[in-house]
Amino acid sequence: MKKLLVFILALILVIGSFSGCASGGDSSGESSGKANESSKEEASGTDSQGTDPGSSQSGEVTYPLVDEPIELSYYIRINDAMSATMETYGDVEFFKMLEEKTNVKIQWDHNTSTESFAAIISSGQYPDLINWVMTDNPGGMEALLEDGVIVDISEMIPEYAPGYWAWMQANPTNYKASVLSDGRLVHFSSLQGDWSTMQLQSNKILGPMIRKDWLDQVGMDIPETTDELFDVLIAFRDNDMNGDGDPSDETPFVVTTSFDWFGVLGGAFGVRLDIQKDGEQVAYGPTTENFKKLLEYVHRLYEEDLINTDFAVAKEEKMNLITQNKSGFTIGSMSSTLIANHQNLQEQNPEYDLVSVPWLIGPDGYQCDISDKNSGGQGGRRTVVTTACENVEVALRWLDYAYTEEGSLEMTFGIEGESFEMIDGYPTIKDEVKQNDKGWTEEQSICRWMCGPINYPGLHDWRFYEQMNLDEPYKMDIQTNWSLATDDIIFDGVVMTAEETAAYNAVMPDIKTYVETSYMEFIVGDKSLDTDWDAYVEIVNSMGIDQALSARQAAYDRFLAG
Repeated sequence: MKKLLVFILALILVIGSFSGCASGGDSSGESSGKANESSKEEASGTDSQGTDPGSSQSGEVTYPLVDEPIELSYYIRINDAMSATMETYGDVEFFKMLEEKTNVKIQWDHNTSTESFAAIISSGQYPDLINWVMTDNPGGMEALLEDGVIVDISEMIPEYAPGYWAWMQANPTNYKASVLSDGRLVHFSSLQGDWSTMQLQSNKILGPMIRKDWLDQVGMDIPETTDELFDVLIAFRDNDMNGDGDPSDETPFVVTTSFDWFGVLGGAFGVRLDIQKDGEQVAYGPTTENFKKLLEYVHRLYEEDLINTDFAVAKEEKMNLITQNKSGFTIGSMSSTLIANHQNLQEQNPEYDLVSVPWLIGPDGYQCDISDKNSGGQGGRRTVVTTACENVEVALRWLDYAYTEEGSLEMTFGIEGESFEMIDGYPTIKDEVKQNDKGWTEEQSICRWMCGPINYPGLHDWRFYEQMNLDEPYKMDIQTNWSLATDDIIFDGVVMTAEETAAYNAVMPDIKTYVETSYMEFIVGDKSLDTDWDAYVEIVNSMGIDQALSARQAAYDRFLAG
């Protein structure tokens, strides 16, 4: 009788574990931890309607994924081009179609920041899906697993996300950079690939750009070195480039608080603003002699009024100086800075010509890329399924749609017949979708239909980039010029354990804050590179940089042994 009672109680618990699927239920730390332990059982279970979600008996996915509508909550940053014209991803035509197709409604939460992410993790009240930089969490993604915040989906992905799994298997280098230290794959990332080869594709999205028409005015060539750039900027400063009679209203080199510009210049001096590799060893760029040389160069730019003196507080709108015909050089993104400003300038005057500049060569011959190529790894924003999600299988099916050939096409290009047409087998975005009479940029206009140009987890069809960013000579030159930098100081893909990530995160936030404050002070002259540099390095060392370097070195050693 006692055995029968135990069996009945166990049966009740099993049935209870599969009940309900709507998100938003109580997700305390205790229940979250147990949910993670039972994820494998859920993989073979049934959904709240009593059917295997989205699958026929043959294993093929069927739509809708569930008979009755369900909701999933999704914490994810909204792209700037989308937020300029929309409140939420739910306003994008692709996502409207996806909701109708899958019967899954998404509650979008775009109130994102490092602080709000930390608050969510500490609260124990999680959304079903989170897309964020998981290394912001002490201990990284592995700690999120150990603490019962996210679900271990590694054994579920091949069955419930076969589209994503196929791309991972076809690209082993990317896969190696994506898994945890023990080989588990527990997140979804934004990929770009060619369906004809099943190979991932990459492109450069950050680099220097210059007003070629201004260069022609002063009779100078596109600068290739930091010294040549300095001479060009002097000429821009002294020659009333916009011809308005006021030689003081131009800013030769416009920069902002984003400090992308500073990082790219660092490549010319062989340094990153972070940990970098030096052969098989790791080093902290901001304490090297090469970093001191970078600061000396930028301090000269500041002293000579070649950059805007308000750079420490200048926001992204400062880039408007380019389109206002008041600046001739900057460093920024391909689409939102170079292409957008090129088009805006051409509308003002067809003779205005903003073009790319090769990554610069520094005084010691460095021409280094500073951005890790780890597109599928853990350095950027990734999507995970949390233990609050009561229908993990449906969530995986829903996410995976953007990695299937049909879903990738629609995620990238929108709705066939409305935002794109298949012309000789090639998905071609309609001109009326690119253009508008509302003052939106081309990117803002097309983002109302599709996710092609944004960092969203899915397989972005290479043909989007091909037709949007390789359709004119100056655009093709961007990739040529920005691909000249070497990979000498960047990591291909290094994954730290939870312990290593915790050790790294314990010291790096404070170090980065101190370093960023210091290099602004060095640039403007509040600190002297002659008298204050050694003390600055000593302080960084005293803050525990060796601890961070040791953690990264251990991970890099594993990668090399690989």
